[in-house]
Amino acid sequence: MQLYPALKASMGDWTYYIVKMRMREVAAEVKFGSEVHNDFTLDEAIQRTIKESRVKKEIVTYLTGRNDRFFASLVVAAIGGSPKFYPVSVSDDPQFEIFADEESIEQSFGVLRFSGDQNYYALDGQHRLKAIKTLLQPEDETERIEPPRGFANEEISVLMVIRPPESSEDDWLESYRRLFSSLNRYAKPTDSDTNIIMDEDDVFAILTRRLIATHNFFRAPGRHIESLRVQTKGRPLKEGTSHFTSLQQLYDLNENLLTTPFRVNTGWGPGPEAERNHDVRQFKRFRPPDDYADALFDELVLYWDALIEAIPDLRLNPSDVRNHQADGAGGEAADNVLFWPIGQDVMVSVARALLDRGLDDPNAPRLDQAVTALSPLGRVDWRLHHLPWRGLLLVSAFNRRTNGRKWAMRNEGRRQATDTAKRVLRWITGYYQTNEREEEELRNEWTEQLLLPPDESSAGLWNEIREMREHASS
Repeated sequence: MQLYPALKASMGDWTYYIVKMRMREVAAEVKFGSEVHNDFTLDEAIQRTIKESRVKKEIVTYLTGRNDRFFASLVVAAIGGSPKFYPVSVSDDPQFEIFADEESIEQSFGVLRFSGDQNYYALDGQHRLKAIKTLLQPEDETERIEPPRGFANEEISVLMVIRPPESSEDDWLESYRRLFSSLNRYAKPTDSDTNIIMDEDDVFAILTRRLIATHNFFRAPGRHIESLRVQTKGRPLKEGTSHFTSLQQLYDLNENLLTTPFRVNTGWGPGPEAERNHDVRQFKRFRPPDDYADALFDELVLYWDALIEAIPDLRLNPSDVRNHQADGAGGEAADNVLFWPIGQDVMVSVARALLDRGLDDPNAPRLDQAVTALSPLGRVDWRLHHLPWRGLLLVSAFNRRTNGRKWAMRNEGRRQATDTAKRVLRWITGYYQTNEREEEELRNEWTEQLLLPPDESSAGLWNEIREMREHASS
């Protein structure tokens, strides 16, 4: 016989019970929901959806590495075991007599009893169940991972769904399978913006929020529901908007700025190299000490201060310089590379390279040295309709609606074009010192990707880029 303190609840056609189980009970007694299927092929097909790599690399690592570990409830189907719920009247205790007429309270608390021959199946929480079993009941003892001390006796909330007496077993199994499908089909992970806003372990998310809240370039004066400088929903930026960048983009830019060769080679985190994390994805999963995070933030602020001082275009009004059809010829503000995600990616990538080369000690950067190292970027022409961006990042595309041509940010071959833009910008800023053959190879790589209007030729354009290099790297 098994007894569980329980809270009775209902939703739709379902009556269920909220109970608690020890981790060792879950590992030993709860099976995977896929086994509700009586067809072996279907059972195996669903079972394969459990990603072993996610279980071991993410969830088990979380359980073993965090003292503040916490799981949401498992949804478990109970089959057999002659379940019976015994309500406990709280009004029997004089101090709770005031609740005697509250039926929702009187009938909610109690004890759920099973005879002992029941089977439990997890309908929601397959990966969490697999992680618990991996720690407490591994299939292969040679791959055993030591669980945290006392983990077996820790408790987890379980939402237990039980077959009503009037339902046949076949009908009930069908209902279970439908519930399993619904829970897994309609479960939606949080989006990237929400993760950045809420995550208290990923140091890049923490630093990005802190930058928006405190840095003069990113924060909005006064109280605003949304940031005026950083778009907090979605990555794409629309023409005419006031945002400098998006939250997701800023997160990526910050990570790139802080990814120094030293951290790539020796790992992330404080302490000796043996204790650092060489995998930045794993580093993001565990919050570093506050003093380490503070040092990263100070370094990040220095980089942004240096970029803003070295590149005057960054101080332009975003809503004025985000229009692909504006080339500046009519006196209007011209479309600008630095206010589109693809251009920001190119800028920060080359900025990191210039900092690596120009700082006396990249582990202890100084603002004056950072500004000097980044100064070639301030002498680059960032107008999208000018070289080297015109035809490479901003391309001439056919507009079916007007049966004519328009300028648009490149989609086809975007990654290759972005990589080429980074190499060309490194060359323009003097980071690359090429010989004649290497320059010819770079010119050919750039020319082959140009998508210009039919009446424009690429002949002689490289000479203009060479002149830009002489100006920027001087």
